[in-house]
Amino acid sequence: MFTDLASIRSAVNERLTPELPAGWKVEDSIEGTIKALVPVLYLEFTAVSTTLPNGDALGHGQVSASFNLIITDPKTDTKKAEASVDEHLVKVLTTLDSFDDIFWTTGSKSRMPDGPLAWSINAFAIASTQPTEQD
Repeated sequence: MFTDLASIRSAVNERLTPELPAGWKVEDSIEGTIKALVPVLYLEFTAVSTTLPNGDALGHGQVSASFNLIITDPKTDTKKAEASVDEHLVKVLTTLDSFDDIFWTTGSKSRMPDGPLAWSINAFAIASTQPTEQD
């Protein structure tokens, strides 16, 4: 369980970044896609809930923090980009499945408004809303 809901985005970033292939870029938000020559993984913190996606209730002081992991590829040729972004999806799902505190439910492929193909994975992590003791 993540101990600080306020820093869930940076905590997920810190966990995922070292597990991704060298050269990938990770962005903490998706205000607009960036022009990059490498694959980009965007973290979009979207919601909190007192229940898990299957409807099970969490205990007092726990929330399910939902976020989208959006994977893009820099290729402009649609056929090549589609093959690449599918390969990136497998890498990210394999990484997610290696964690015991970050989970995913569904994913969908679409085209970003400014052109690149992307996979968006709906993911979540359990976080505490209880203050942690300071040293």
